Amino acid sequence: MAGRSYTTAWLLWAFFGWMGAHRFYVGHPATGLAYLLTVGMCCVGWLCDAFSLVALVDDANARDVLQPLLETDSDGRRLTYSRPPPVVFASPPGMRGGRDDLDDGSGGGGGGGDGGGGGGG
Repeated sequence: MAGRSYTTAWLLWAFFGWMGAHRFYVGHPATGLAYLLTVGMCCVGWLCDAFSLVALVDDANARDVLQPLLETDSDGRRLTYSRPPPVVFASPPGMRGGRDDLDDGSGGGGGGGDGGGGGGG
């Protein structure tokens, strides 16, 4: 595995960095797209990457080395992952969901309203 070249990363940064080419090269497509759409985040992000480009290449190369190790068991067999079945929450029998549970308009219970009590004459 050859890994990513510092020279290539620097050349991409120098000539096409404002378009995010160096970000795509080191495996950061989201920020590469952001650079592409914002002209290197108005060239501020592009200039900041001059100080972090070596670390970006190092991280990309480390990911290339570690990723296969994380996806295999001790015997070198590729690990497979199965997704658990989705959990479905249902209301208990006899209960409805929604706001109409709170007031069904039957007028039962509660106080207030007109009529009721207050002494006649």
